[in-house]
Amino acid sequence: MKTNFFSKVASGAIALLIAAGCSFSANAQGYINGDISFTGGATLNGPLATATAFTSIFGPGGTGLPEVLAVGGDYAPVAPGVPANISLFTFIPSPGSSFPLWSFTFGGINYSFQADPTITIDYQMKGFLDISGTGTASISGGSFITTPGTWSIVDTGQGSSPVFTFGAATQVVAPPVPEPSAFALLASFVPIIGAFAYRAKRKV
Repeated sequence: MKTNFFSKVASGAIALLIAAGCSFSANAQGYINGDISFTGGATLNGPLATATAFTSIFGPGGTGLPEVLAVGGDYAPVAPGVPANISLFTFIPSPGSSFPLWSFTFGGINYSFQADPTITIDYQMKGFLDISGTGTASISGGSFITTPGTWSIVDTGQGSSPVFTFGAATQVVAPPVPEPSAFALLASFVPIIGAFAYRAKRKV
């Protein structure tokens, strides 16, 4: 009976140990956390309901490059209005390989996003197009690790040869990592489990 008791207590300690080891933090040091959006205009190879590719992407005034609209998190140092290069690409069918979605330089730091090959058509109808995908974000300078993220592009407009309002957004969230406190708690249970196991063995 005592052996069963110690076995149950030891099992409980192991269960707690495993639970402690699964404590995570989304604020992993070195990973990018933040969001950024762009604004401008675009032309496509047909009406929004049937278009399959972008033929031009430009600034909100009809010339120049698209501009940064809003920023958050690790993109907060970037000033709204900074021009950005946004690639032209085909979304039906999806590209056969990854491609650079957007990039720009601000304050001597390069910001970029590499899109994965698969593109999702969330909505496509007259006057409205919404596409999205995944990829990896990078910020130069050595302080950040390339981080997975998501992107979306929305266009609205009318006409058979349209110039559409263009909006692009990217969200990057650092992958969770175990908290240092979880490892400390893990280590503290090692001698306890050993003691339970030793006592249980002597009672057999």
